[in-house]
Amino acid sequence: MYKYYFKILYLSVLLNFILMIQSYAEIIKKIEINGNNRIPNATIQMFSSISINDDVDDSKLNKILKQLYDTGFFENVNLELKNNILSISVKENPIIENILYEGVKAKKIRNPITKNLKLRSRSSYNEIDLKSDKEKIISSLKDLGYYFSTVDVFVSYLDNDKVDIRYEIFLGEKSKIKEISFIGDKKF
Repeated sequence: MYKYYFKILYLSVLLNFILMIQSYAEIIKKIEINGNNRIPNATIQMFSSISINDDVDDSKLNKILKQLYDTGFFENVNLELKNNILSISVKENPIIENILYEGVKAKKIRNPITKNLKLRSRSSYNEIDLKSDKEKIISSLKDLGYYFSTVDVFVSYLDNDKVDIRYEIFLGEKSKIKEISFIGDKKF
């Protein structure tokens, strides 16, 4: 959770720094990419939609930064333009190894709650998507009549930049309607 706040703080400081610098444009003569392990340099360059001999200014750098974050593959991205060399430093998000759903054994409950989740095995782990998926699970359980259910999420960091996600789901009692009473006029 703290990583998310530090990322926002870092982005706001970076954005303020970029805005304070005079607006200028440079022609890219070389692109250096650092910090990537799984994602090839050519793919990162494709995501950034930048190539050699492009004219780059502050707004183009901001666009590149946004495009790289929007892929969901990176936890942190730094851009530096110096002497016509664009340096892109990235820190990749971990890969999800396994996702476990404990507390729900019946497929008639498990299938609807896991149907529209963003995070899957072998995809990139993202805390924002994890929080969104938790809310979707709770909402799906309410749709199934489990209004007092709870969902706890545990993330285990493994070797080789991988994670396991474990959802502990306590269903509670299913809500049922015992009686419907109409008050007022008995004619419809």
